Amino acid sequence: MLLLTKILCVAYWQADNRMSRNRSIRIRDWRLKLAALGLSVFLWALVQTEPRTSSESFQRVPVRVELTDTLWTLAGPPTPTEVELQLSGSSRDIIRLDREGTALSIPITQVGAPDTSVFLDRDWVELGQSTGLTVEFIAPAMIEIVFEPTITRTLPIATRVHGDLRDNLALASSVGVAPMTARVRGSESQISELDSIRLERFDLATVEKSGVFSVAVDTASLLGAYVFPDVVTMGLNVEDDIERILQGFSVQFDAERVGADVTIEPVVVQVRFSGPRSLVNTLDPSLLRVWVSPEDLQGILPGEERRVPLRLEGIPEFVTAVPETSAVTARRAAEGSPGADQALR
Repeated sequence: MLLLTKILCVAYWQADNRMSRNRSIRIRDWRLKLAALGLSVFLWALVQTEPRTSSESFQRVPVRVELTDTLWTLAGPPTPTEVELQLSGSSRDIIRLDREGTALSIPITQVGAPDTSVFLDRDWVELGQSTGLTVEFIAPAMIEIVFEPTITRTLPIATRVHGDLRDNLALASSVGVAPMTARVRGSESQISELDSIRLERFDLATVEKSGVFSVAVDTASLLGAYVFPDVVTMGLNVEDDIERILQGFSVQFDAERVGADVTIEPVVVQVRFSGPRSLVNTLDPSLLRVWVSPEDLQGILPGEERRVPLRLEGIPEFVTAVPETSAVTARRAAEGSPGADQALR
């Protein structure tokens, strides 16, 4: 192309000499002179913009292992995890690859031993669209990979809900999931220690009404493992949150163990219940028990007065019960008092 440029320039010079001897010819061939000059400039610029071949070093190129042998899994990252590449090719392709990034992907279709040394092949370098590049060398030329046998287990799914429902709502039943189990495949050391498959945390504050929600499996703690299914449905049954106050619950205690000379005040209390409408409205007061534990009354002396906690039993799940007082007063009659004498008889 440079030779062609020189020929055009000589032709332009000769034409100029001829035209200088004859003014009429020079005026007639002026357009030819301009065309020759323009073509010369164009060819010179084209030569200057031709791709130039160069060599460039790429540092810290990540190494990836593409394992397709389902009987094994990676026990950890390869050693080393990064390599250095020396590439040659056009400057334009090198600049493009530097901008897009590259990696070295090692295909492993069959594992022969848990500890394996792999010599790196230049064809494993990902060059993207820069097909004109050549990999001159890779350093280091070999890496170490450690494999571990895989196992498959079927484990129950564990829900993780947090936060609180809106003030006007209450859970009316247990949270349900479908399916209730999932299969997980991964390294033996990792999978053998699991007792369940956890879901991503679900915020109850986002619930507006009963429904079915899609929740993903928490794979962050299962790095490198395969889980199926990785998304499950979770059902929530919510109702209006209501309150109901019931009167006349007698405070019970074991008089045979504690003694008949012990009295409790107050003898009767009221309890406020709150929760989902269906459960609160169908409460059966005869199934509820308000009592004082004998352990809390143990060792009470004649004439002693003691504050002891009040306990409740028989409260349905998802219902909250709050007595009007959290503690009652227990008294043992003093020696010689009518209550004490009656207890001795």
